Amino acid sequence: MEENETPENQTASQSPAAAATQKALALLSRCEQSRAGLTKKLLAKGYGKDTVAGVLDALEEKGFLSDARFARAWLNSRRITKTEGRTRLLAELAARGIAKDVSKKAVDDFFEEFDEEEICLRAAQKYLSRGYSGEKLMAAMQRSGFSYKMAARAVEQAR
Repeated sequence: MEENETPENQTASQSPAAAATQKALALLSRCEQSRAGLTKKLLAKGYGKDTVAGVLDALEEKGFLSDARFARAWLNSRRITKTEGRTRLLAELAARGIAKDVSKKAVDDFFEEFDEEEICLRAAQKYLSRGYSGEKLMAAMQRSGFSYKMAARAVEQAR
C-alpha cells in the first residue's frame, strides 16, 4: 500500500488504530474470531502489522478477543454437522492458528461434555450407510480423527 493510502473504511479523521479497532469490533460482533483469523482479515484490509498487533492486544486485554472462546464456539458449531474425533479437531484448530495448549484444553472440555465414543459410533453409522466397508471404512474413520481402536469398536457396534 502506498504511504498516502488509507485502509478500506478509514475516514480521514480516524487514526489507523481507531479504524482497525472499529473493523475488528464489527467482525467480532458477527461471530467469534481467532486472533490469527482476525489478523489475516485486518491485514487484507490494508492495516499495518504493528497496528493490527496493537489493536488485537488491546482487544484481548479487554476480553473482546479470545482464542479459547473461539475454540469452544467453533467446536460447538462443528459438532452440529460433523462427526469428528479428537485428532481431527486438534488439527483443525491448529490450522486456524489456535495454540496447542488452548486447543487441547478446549477439546478436552468438549469431550467432557460430549461422548467421543458416541460421536465415533455416529461416524461409523454414517460411513456404513454410504457403503463404506473394510479398509476404506477404517481409513475414513481415522481421517475423521478417531483412533483405530475406537473406530474398530464403533464399526463393530454399528453393524
